[in-house]
Amino acid sequence: MHSGPRTLMMIAGLIIAASPARAGEDAVAAGGEADEQARIEARELVYMGDELFAQKKYAEALRTYQRAERLVCVPTTSIEVAKTLAAIGRLSEARELASTIAASRAPPGEPWPFTQARRRADALHSELDDRIPRLKVRLTPSPAGARLKVDGQEVKTSAEGSLIDPGNHWVEVEADGYVGARQRVYVPEREVTTLDVALTPEARSGGASAWAIGGFVASGAGLAVGLGAGAAYLSARSDLEEACRQRAPGCSDDARGSANAVGWVSNVGFGLAIAGAAVGGLALGLESARAPASSVTWAVGPGYIGVRGTL
Repeated sequence: MHSGPRTLMMIAGLIIAASPARAGEDAVAAGGEADEQARIEARELVYMGDELFAQKKYAEALRTYQRAERLVCVPTTSIEVAKTLAAIGRLSEARELASTIAASRAPPGEPWPFTQARRRADALHSELDDRIPRLKVRLTPSPAGARLKVDGQEVKTSAEGSLIDPGNHWVEVEADGYVGARQRVYVPEREVTTLDVALTPEARSGGASAWAIGGFVASGAGLAVGLGAGAAYLSARSDLEEACRQRAPGCSDDARGSANAVGWVSNVGFGLAIAGAAVGGLALGLESARAPASSVTWAVGPGYIGVRGTL
């Protein structure tokens, strides 16, 4: 993958192919109307990129090669970009670019360095096919419509696993009716990594229980009976006391018994109101105690660290 003299030969071929004597033919071979100054600058940038690549300064080499490619987009510059993407671990991008270079049609009379660059691209594409790992995510349970994201980007799930660059990644799973799960996983080259994710159903609030509702309904009814009977008791006692002062026939044991019965009903009503309120309040308290509290749990396993939470 190191360029060195091979790259110099390719660039030299590019310069020769672009000489004024063959300007018409080689304008097509160069893939554009880049002028001589742009080709010279692109050549210098490729030289700089080769030096940076040899020093393993891949990020700087990539930026330099990309500048050259923007000036003269030909197979000999694009293959340098692809090889550097592969060197820094961006295998998927490198594979896609190598595929594009290898599949591009060679024009008649194409310079030899361009042909060699296409061959290198084809070889790189085959190499990356073996190096790029896959990630398989198994959900328990496996709800329909579950959404999978890797490093914030939504990806499609498949039985064979999703192509992914090697290294550490954050995997997120979202599904309707379940608490979102987020785990970190390390994916090595050339392997299929399987990540098991257990989804937790969301806590569903079904409203107040029958005990709570019944308690408060009984409390309201008891209060109404207590107030109504209490008012009737006070009225009956007032009438009884007035009849007794006047020694009227209404002052009798039967009248006292009737008044006391109404008073007893009032007391029962107030008692029912208190008991109903107590039952309803206790039921609500138990429901609140059973509701899941906010929590965060860590899941640690071979090759991954995960975190799950409920709010």
